[in-house]
Amino acid sequence: MRLFLPTLFITCLSLPAQAQLSPNGATASFKGSLPPKAVAPLSADEEAATEKKLAALETRFARVKKHPRSADAAIFLKAVRYALDFDEWYDKKPQDNLKKVNALLEEAGRRIAELQKGRTPWMDGPGQKVLGFYSRIDDSAQPYGVEVPEGLEVGKKTVPMWIWLHGRGDTTTDLNFVYSRLMAKKPGQFQPAGSIVIHPFGRYCNGWKSAGETDVFEARDDAIARFHVDTRRIALAGFSMGGAGAWHLGAHYPDQWACVHTGAGFADVKRYQKLTPDKYPPAYEQTLWGFYDVPDYARNFLNVPLVSYSGENDAQRDSAEYMMEVLGKEGLKPPHLIGPGMGHKYHPETIKEVQALIEKEVAGGRNDFPDEVHVQTRTAFYGRVKWMNLHGLEESWKDARLDARVLDGSTLKIDTRNVSRIVLYPPPQVRKGGDKLTVKIDGQELVLKIGPVLPKFENFLSPGPRVPDSLCRLIKEGGQWRDFGNSTPFQHEGPEGGKGGAHPGPMDASFMKRFLVVLPDGKSTSAAVDAWVEAESSHFITRWRSLMRGDVRVAKASEIKDVYEAGKTQSLILWGTPESNSCIRALLPALPLEWDARKVGLKSKPAFDAATHLPALTYPALKSAGFEVVINSGLTFREAHDRTNSLQNPKLPDWVIFDITQPPGPEAAARVVATDFFDDRWQVK
Repeated sequence: MRLFLPTLFITCLSLPAQAQLSPNGATASFKGSLPPKAVAPLSADEEAATEKKLAALETRFARVKKHPRSADAAIFLKAVRYALDFDEWYDKKPQDNLKKVNALLEEAGRRIAELQKGRTPWMDGPGQKVLGFYSRIDDSAQPYGVEVPEGLEVGKKTVPMWIWLHGRGDTTTDLNFVYSRLMAKKPGQFQPAGSIVIHPFGRYCNGWKSAGETDVFEARDDAIARFHVDTRRIALAGFSMGGAGAWHLGAHYPDQWACVHTGAGFADVKRYQKLTPDKYPPAYEQTLWGFYDVPDYARNFLNVPLVSYSGENDAQRDSAEYMMEVLGKEGLKPPHLIGPGMGHKYHPETIKEVQALIEKEVAGGRNDFPDEVHVQTRTAFYGRVKWMNLHGLEESWKDARLDARVLDGSTLKIDTRNVSRIVLYPPPQVRKGGDKLTVKIDGQELVLKIGPVLPKFENFLSPGPRVPDSLCRLIKEGGQWRDFGNSTPFQHEGPEGGKGGAHPGPMDASFMKRFLVVLPDGKSTSAAVDAWVEAESSHFITRWRSLMRGDVRVAKASEIKDVYEAGKTQSLILWGTPESNSCIRALLPALPLEWDARKVGLKSKPAFDAATHLPALTYPALKSAGFEVVINSGLTFREAHDRTNSLQNPKLPDWVIFDITQPPGPEAAARVVATDFFDDRWQVK
């Protein structure tokens, strides 16, 4: 069941390569909404004619939807549909907007016709291409661009790949992105020899975070499957917003790349926003800066080569200079090339040096089994690196570190800080002692049983086939480490297992993977509560569509026959109260809530009037399945935060009590009267 609701308010930014940022991180092009208001709308007759053409193509497309490459056509239909629905007309003349629409519809028609014959000729040969895939998050068709150089024979041998993250563009919605990739006449910023370059869409304009983060990996994996890519020779690079994305994805996923290149991008919130104590947000929001702030993950760059670039006169240079200081404290001195006399763009000669450094690292390839692995994080969500997984923290949102080193053919040395659980796959170089592995960890010595060799293991993000007993597990209890065994996995979620990597909170983390919105199937005692739920659920669905460029999967609670079964394959985003939503009512015994028609509150905490107050929270009520529920919340960053990607971060922790007598606005859904994180056993503090 799919819903479309009227546009509310939305927001993003445009950043050409030469633009300078204002001190607050915004650009002059930002007009206070994402997507922005139309510049030159189509006439009513032009829109009607476009609707007619689109409807006819959508009917034809339905007959090829099951083709494995149908997303290559769906991206064109979706781009025109969204442009119509949101009035995304940003050229100065209506005829130029119409030109783009007609070009996309014509290409959609050609591709549908070829798909009906079982062919995909747009994949053949070199040149610029625009392709699509269906996202696992919401089944939406998402586009990405590809550059295949002349002389590269795809399929004959594995090839390197660069992932280029684009800069900010508040008008770079589907229509403009797809058209630009379809009509591209010149290559992108880099043209590495013998390599393909892909250009993810990144779900529009969110700084390569949230669903934009997932989009990079989904585009990567789709390109790997199509172009016979050597998975160990993939470089990540970007400039401006893309440079910020490269800092973020490089630091949080250091085991995925042969090299990371960061060009002129921000790295943290406080410094980039030039915040002084009088302007700090609430303490819990400052804590949540640790979800994305790159300095908190700096040590991870010990695992991957890094090449940075800044223009000599670019205001963004400060971020890179600061990161060089932070990295220096970890013993790292990566190259930071400066473009002489340059503002916010590459120097034509310095960029050649940058490319040569990246190509050298890519040629060597990524090492999946190095003798040393280093992990730094503030949440188990980003605890996986190479053959080590920092699976749990003693205290989330504080600095946690794990350093593992091969001592000899049967011994590992591990040093930890603020770590409670570890999962590891013994690398080949420590399997010389038969089925035994000695682990020297924090002054203790343990002997573990080594399980079978995995037929494919690149890292914990792409572990390949599951093989029982193949992973070793360590748990820290009472200050002492012990072998948790190979055959019994940690109970990833819930009080027994604590906050594991699958779901450590906060609420926003659930929107980076597959989710289902479940709307009420009844009414509550409070008309005010019902009105808030209807307005805020509608706001989230529309905001997801306009900002994250996908149609939310939606069901009514009455359509969910077994809430526990439904939660095995997806996060459940439940809206309402135990009175109005039968799924919330069914889960209430498993939630840390006291909630009826009169009062609502966290167990052991003060209760509030349920007629004017509502909880929002995330909790692993489905701990046996490893998935979670979110109640009464969508993305917690809102329209006011879209003026700069540095503010598009989680704004609320694991649970909150809202006073809904304060109406929703561009900064908050309601007034927060109580909020906190659950502890690392998912208990109320």
